[in-house]
Amino acid sequence: MADIVDTEEVDRDTVEAEVLEQQFQKKYKLLTEIAVSLKKSYINKLHGNKSLKLAVSLSDNSIEVYQLNNTSLTKVCRLSGHPKGLTEVVCDPKEEHLVYSAGQDGVVKLWDTRTSGSCVQEYKDDEEQLVRPYECMDISCNGRVLCAGSQLVEDDAYLVFWDQRNTKPLGGYWNSHTDDITQVRFHPTKTELIATGSLDGLVNIFNVMEQTEDDALTYSLNVENSTEKLSWVDDKHVACITQSNDLQVWDTESGDLVKSFNRDKISRSIKRSRDDDCYLVDTYTTLDDTAVLLAGSYGGDGNVLRSVTIADKKLQPCTNFQENKQTIRCCWYDKDRDILVTTGESGIISVWTAGEATANGTTPKKLLQSMNKLQVNRHKPY
Repeated sequence: MADIVDTEEVDRDTVEAEVLEQQFQKKYKLLTEIAVSLKKSYINKLHGNKSLKLAVSLSDNSIEVYQLNNTSLTKVCRLSGHPKGLTEVVCDPKEEHLVYSAGQDGVVKLWDTRTSGSCVQEYKDDEEQLVRPYECMDISCNGRVLCAGSQLVEDDAYLVFWDQRNTKPLGGYWNSHTDDITQVRFHPTKTELIATGSLDGLVNIFNVMEQTEDDALTYSLNVENSTEKLSWVDDKHVACITQSNDLQVWDTESGDLVKSFNRDKISRSIKRSRDDDCYLVDTYTTLDDTAVLLAGSYGGDGNVLRSVTIADKKLQPCTNFQENKQTIRCCWYDKDRDILVTTGESGIISVWTAGEATANGTTPKKLLQSMNKLQVNRHKPY
């Protein structure tokens, strides 16, 4: 019998290193990084706030909170309390010490990092016998309204809302999605708008100020694929990353699909040869209001991480993160300071800052000044 020859292409760069350096012109330097866990735990969720407090959820259902000070990450506390899968972690947009989490136990928890990470409030529906395993959650930009999206339970997938000050639900929607809800994203400045994504192939846009679910549903956008990530890239556009690693951008005021990039096109835009190894992390909007897609490659050591700008109908090379050491699962961007935080399958939190931030081992003056302004007095909201 003839030997079986492996002819499968190995993922590689499609241009020389000098061309990569020339094309990916926006430079980010590794400011600092820390290994959260030396065990076989990867980080699957990440969120931060204006005081540069970062919360990450690990695959062992725990949460760890870190504070970025100058050029170092300091561990604040470790949170643990979801007996089933931990699916989301979100920092409060107004109160720097508060962190929310959601889990498949059907509970949203509020944690206070000042009290050694104790759970100070639980949001659930005690009057309902049905347990709704939550897959995602978010909080409105003013910190007042919570929303969690559930798995499909007895033919219904639920969006449940709470006032942050009350553990009893305000109400919910359950007729607009027909499969597990995977993403919930409030508008960054408009408290009444929310985008939701599901395994059912729909991205729904709601105005939660309306009295009924039918009136609240502004658009039901057919992405024809399961939603992996949703993000608002500007005042009216939502970017959707699908589970097949495609990217779509929708106009939420007209309901039109305005941009669409498949996995092959994205792979070519980050200058890699094999589209099957390409993965998408997330989208975010930079300091100069440019929409950016972060993507990587499973090929080789899995350390290829690059970003491209979403310009017109094209993806333009932006940044090559040469010091990346892991397959990235999620990212968080601080627009005020042009800081990008990435985390992933090796359990490492990496903090990237623009320009020559660490070329001489110092922190940029602008970044230091912004960090010095973080010491503000906060009131206890609950």
